[in-house]
Amino acid sequence: MHLQQWSPEMAFTKAPSYYKYDSRAICPGDVFIVLPGGEHYIDSAVAAGASELLLVSREQFPELSHRLYGNPSRELVVVGVTGTNGKTTVCHLVAECLKKHGKTPYVLGTLNASLTTPESLDIAALMRSHLDNGGTHFIMEVSSHGIAQHRVDGVEFNAKLLTNITQDHLDYHGTMAEYRSVKMRFMTQWSGVSILPEEFHSIELGFQSPLLGEFNHRNMQAVVAILRELHVPKGVMVSALESASAPSGRFEPVDMGQSFTVVVDYAHTSDSLENVLKTAQALAVSSSGRLICVFGCGGDRDRKKRPLMAQAAEKYANFTVVTSDNPRTESQSQITQDIVAGFSPHFKDYHVEEDRASAIHSAIQMAKDNDVVVVAGKGHETYQILPEGTIDFDDREIVREALKRCLT
Repeated sequence: MHLQQWSPEMAFTKAPSYYKYDSRAICPGDVFIVLPGGEHYIDSAVAAGASELLLVSREQFPELSHRLYGNPSRELVVVGVTGTNGKTTVCHLVAECLKKHGKTPYVLGTLNASLTTPESLDIAALMRSHLDNGGTHFIMEVSSHGIAQHRVDGVEFNAKLLTNITQDHLDYHGTMAEYRSVKMRFMTQWSGVSILPEEFHSIELGFQSPLLGEFNHRNMQAVVAILRELHVPKGVMVSALESASAPSGRFEPVDMGQSFTVVVDYAHTSDSLENVLKTAQALAVSSSGRLICVFGCGGDRDRKKRPLMAQAAEKYANFTVVTSDNPRTESQSQITQDIVAGFSPHFKDYHVEEDRASAIHSAIQMAKDNDVVVVAGKGHETYQILPEGTIDFDDREIVREALKRCLT
């Protein structure tokens, strides 16, 4: 079968649903979009029934995708939120306010996509579906990978916001300078109003935020900045945000009537862990309790942040349990070694329990009245990626099991 190079002049021969870039999803009659590296999967796509093969570059893919679906972003109000931390919370809160304003938003990001920012064909398809179903707004998390790999090219944004830039993804970007450059490229080269941290940090909320912590105060300021650009009335904004709740796995309490506090959070960078532990420490101090932290680091990811996360735990927690996160294909003992190297030589208030469930049980058993236990790193995730495969795993469920044991 002939492999044809796609060009913008080419007409589409089939309905959008027939165009697929994943050979595993090919059905008879489909068009297989061959992205860079996809050449290895042509035979399996043809065997599955692909009738056409289109060679498409990364730079061309967004144009193909959005043209195929009729450029739906032009008819939606689109908000993109990028940054190291806070993207999920900001997008969630913006959408909640828009609902109160009578709009119909869709949120795309960590909580409902396998990639924080999916491939451009998936984005265009979701936008078209949302638009056809009466949607008005599309709120999306924009990752550095998504920017670098052209996944958000072709999207016409109305507003873009940068929450912050702290160390993450250096396994991919190499240096902080490159990571920052990617984020700033999105803020300066894409369509729409750009909102930078220095512009929204000065906003006075004028209401009491129901979400704890300085980091959530910053998130609220970011939300207000976006809503102002979208011309949401102040009364609607205040009413919605005064009663807002955080998204799943973001400083989420697990309460079964125990005499201490347990919080599950997605914090998986040194900055986000420090922010969460700083808030948790204040809670513990206010009730004359201790702060116990459980955390690990993901495998096959930025190794440089591992000792930095240990330093954050040492700074704020009274005791730390170092465990696994998603080790993926990397040796857990190597990950643990990298983390522990970040503790001061004299620091002894930690132990290592590489089985995550056992680590959580250990921390719960250790907790006394008025203590605060933070289980960090996985938040909303309901799985754990191990070298031998992916298993069902939900920190919140493990916490509940541990609490049942200590309450009986």
